[in-house]
Amino acid sequence: MNFYVTCPWCKSQFYQPSHSNCPNCGGSLPVSDGSGAGTPPPPAPRELPKSFIRATKYYNNVNTMIGIIFTVPFFWSIIFPIIGIFLWRKGLRDAKNELDPLMEGAHIQGEVTSIYVDGSKKINGKSPRVIEFTYVVGGRPYRGDVPNLMDPIDLWKKPGDKIWVVYMRDNPEISSVWPPMK
Repeated sequence: MNFYVTCPWCKSQFYQPSHSNCPNCGGSLPVSDGSGAGTPPPPAPRELPKSFIRATKYYNNVNTMIGIIFTVPFFWSIIFPIIGIFLWRKGLRDAKNELDPLMEGAHIQGEVTSIYVDGSKKINGKSPRVIEFTYVVGGRPYRGDVPNLMDPIDLWKKPGDKIWVVYMRDNPEISSVWPPMK
């Protein structure tokens, strides 16, 4: 099976990588052979690349981008900035819910439950994939998902594969996958 793995931190691509860390930035690469969850995350607090944080907050965040577009160029109108501010705030809140566990969260092994193509969306003419996962904290099961994956993740991850999940101790419903899948 032929596949490429994209580094979630610097976006470098590797053809069937045999290494667990990106040779360009040193970040953890997603495990590509389904053999397990890979290297666990380092202990919190974790330092994330500034470019990754910026991309999560702005460039790869549809709500934030639309909010900025509605607010800045149309500042002279009334309705567009109001809508824009709400979208901008929602985008930044969603980014915070993704970044906080990556930086400060505890980690636990989770399991991929499904991977599917989201046919309701098109990004550059292609439908993105969604990965859904479960994890158990304190005996209680939780569910999470990673939407808008453009990588063909279903070529190297399958339902039942183990992954690392980072979650907020005070609210385990807020979680992210380690390393991030973008």
